[in-house]
Amino acid sequence: MVSIAKIYSVLGNPKSLVPLGVKDGANCLGLTTASYVTGKKEEAQDRFIDEVGTEAIWLGGIPISKKIIDKTVFKLAKYDPKYDIRNLENKDIFEKTKKYAPTKEIADNIAKIGKNPKNFRALNFAKVATATVLALASYDILTDMKQKYTEKKLENKIKEEMRRKEKMVQAMNQKFVNKKNNQNTVFSSLKQHNNNLSFKGGLSDFILDPVKNMYVLDGGITTQRLAKSRDPQEFAGYVIKEGGFLFFMYYLGQKIQDDMNHRADTKHHKSIELDSRVLEDDKFKQLFKTGEIENSLNAFPEYTVEVPKKKGIIQSVKDFFNPPKKSAEQMVKDAQLYEYIHNNPDNAVIKAAKKSDIIETYKVREKGILGFFKKKIDTGKIDTRKYIDMDVMRETHNNIKKLYNQFKASGEDIDTFFNGVRKLKRNSIRTNMASSMIALGVVLPGMMLAKRIISGDTEFATKKRIRERLENEKG
Repeated sequence: MVSIAKIYSVLGNPKSLVPLGVKDGANCLGLTTASYVTGKKEEAQDRFIDEVGTEAIWLGGIPISKKIIDKTVFKLAKYDPKYDIRNLENKDIFEKTKKYAPTKEIADNIAKIGKNPKNFRALNFAKVATATVLALASYDILTDMKQKYTEKKLENKIKEEMRRKEKMVQAMNQKFVNKKNNQNTVFSSLKQHNNNLSFKGGLSDFILDPVKNMYVLDGGITTQRLAKSRDPQEFAGYVIKEGGFLFFMYYLGQKIQDDMNHRADTKHHKSIELDSRVLEDDKFKQLFKTGEIENSLNAFPEYTVEVPKKKGIIQSVKDFFNPPKKSAEQMVKDAQLYEYIHNNPDNAVIKAAKKSDIIETYKVREKGILGFFKKKIDTGKIDTRKYIDMDVMRETHNNIKKLYNQFKASGEDIDTFFNGVRKLKRNSIRTNMASSMIALGVVLPGMMLAKRIISGDTEFATKKRIRERLENEKG
């Protein structure tokens, strides 16, 4: 059974794919609805296939491709694909991952990686690159199939519409001719003119192409989605959609969460930085009540709390692609903290880090009947193949210390204090998710819809293009 704490933890985790999937689902629903308002069923169906297929590739393409590579290339090379290459950055920590490995087999595999770390790094980089290329190739195939399916369906529908409307026009003209035959011969010249009418313009043009003045703003970004656009309408839509999606999905959500954290800390004097699974844990709460938490906080290796400096966009981008390297002194301190983590499993900070998945434990699958695997069993041992961010460990300690000091200064009983913290944490996650879903599912599709209505570009451009081609072919 999934706990409420687990749900909030997953939804509030910036590294989890689940909140991204939920937000993208809202975006898909909003865009599909907006497409139906303008281009009706055909455009809505085309948009739905594109969004759902893209979301599946976006969320699952790279992980599935990497899994396949792990089962083939890494298996042939006899390397453990679960070993995190970031552990290789600090030689002391690498040696400790081997020393504290949960099994002898894992220790032997780590030793093999240590004999040729360059090859292992190169193989991992190649895996990520290949998985990305395969995911993009999957999107390319999806786009081609979707466009061919939509265009074939539209072509058949338009041909049928043209046949019905042509019969209607012919019937109207025949009725007009019969009426003129009964009139005075004075109008014989008019009758002759009517018999020679060309159906490339006039009434035929009005019926078969009701919207003629459609103009779409052209944009200029070079992504695969834009490159595969079938027409200016689709291109402009993607410019708005992709730009807004990136802003709302990645920037706005984090800004809202940061603001909620800041308000909880300054206005309510309750820190909500810790994972929901920690804050919702009654055993963790009990440590505050008894004061036992102080022993773990005081025993934790000392460190200097650095006030984060505000960075501009350019510097943030530079740091993303080229993170600042740690000094030799910092590397030593990280190795010492790594050692402490393994030798003090009962420390409350270590337990909180495990509950938050900052420290991942080694799990094995229990074998069932006929060799089929059953559920995973947590051994409780730290999986040294996984990466432990020492800076995040120190942040966790600092957040627990801050929360405990707030509790002591509050004058509230333990239940009142923690109920307030949990409420603030849940509200922050709900607000973050709701705001992002409204932005992606209502505001962004609304911008795209407004753009098309204001410019008079309400017909599905692909449908118009196919109709014009069929009319020209008919001559």
